[in-house]
Amino acid sequence: ARLRLDDPQALVQVIARTQDGTSEPLDFRVERIRPPPAPVARRPTLFVLAVGVSEYRRKEYSLQLAAKDANDFAQTLQAQSGRRYGEVVVRTLTDRRATRSEIANGLSWLATAGGPGDVAMLFLSGHGLNEPGGQWYFLPHDGDAERLRSTALPESAIRDALARVRGKAILFVDTCFAGKVLGDSRLAGRELSRLANELAASENGVIVFAASTGRQESLEIDSLGNGAFTRALITGLTGAADFSKRGRVTYKQLDAFVSEEVSRLTNGRQTPVTNVPVGIPDFEIAQVVL
Repeated sequence: ARLRLDDPQALVQVIARTQDGTSEPLDFRVERIRPPPAPVARRPTLFVLAVGVSEYRRKEYSLQLAAKDANDFAQTLQAQSGRRYGEVVVRTLTDRRATRSEIANGLSWLATAGGPGDVAMLFLSGHGLNEPGGQWYFLPHDGDAERLRSTALPESAIRDALARVRGKAILFVDTCFAGKVLGDSRLAGRELSRLANELAASENGVIVFAASTGRQESLEIDSLGNGAFTRALITGLTGAADFSKRGRVTYKQLDAFVSEEVSRLTNGRQTPVTNVPVGIPDFEIAQVVL
């Protein structure tokens, strides 16, 4: 015989009856074991280090919007907490706080903060310079263009930190302003392109969004309150790059949008470049409200 038991805990009594009488009941307690709940997929944690230097110790290096770009980028990603990411952890270093030592400490934090399923983003805005015949440097607040090795942040520090990230790593770099104050010979274009290629090599696995290519300048647009590259990033991440209207922005969608938007904002004077390691599939980096 089959019994239907609606209660997950039930008492079943078995009684035998014959022509000679009825037995004492035998009691059986039946407990239905519920299957374990399906595991809830853990949303990744996003770690962001945003660096922007408008105010330099040497006043002649000063820029207009680099620090604001870093703050605006950080705030845009902070809004993804509880959406695409379970948590967003942001460190922002701007102007006087963006010294060589503080940026180096931030890179060490970013390199070790997350696990294999997490995402790390580094945003750099300010001056980027080449050492003659050598490597590329990011110029911090206390940097001196005539003493790059001892005062600026070398590309090796950036490369080593991002290569140590255990999850996905993305670099956003907007540092080609140097021609305005230091002359075209010190522009960052060639060495920055080499750094982007090295970071995107399979052994490093870093996706690189660069504001411009070659010897172009990255343009600051006062009327927008941001550089063209940062404005395009923010606009894309907040929904404009969601071409399929599915409430999500992937890195490939962001790449396509930023390329077109920067060209539009600058009338073709600036061309962003994205370097992607071979074999990395497209993945979601932001969610938007439809």
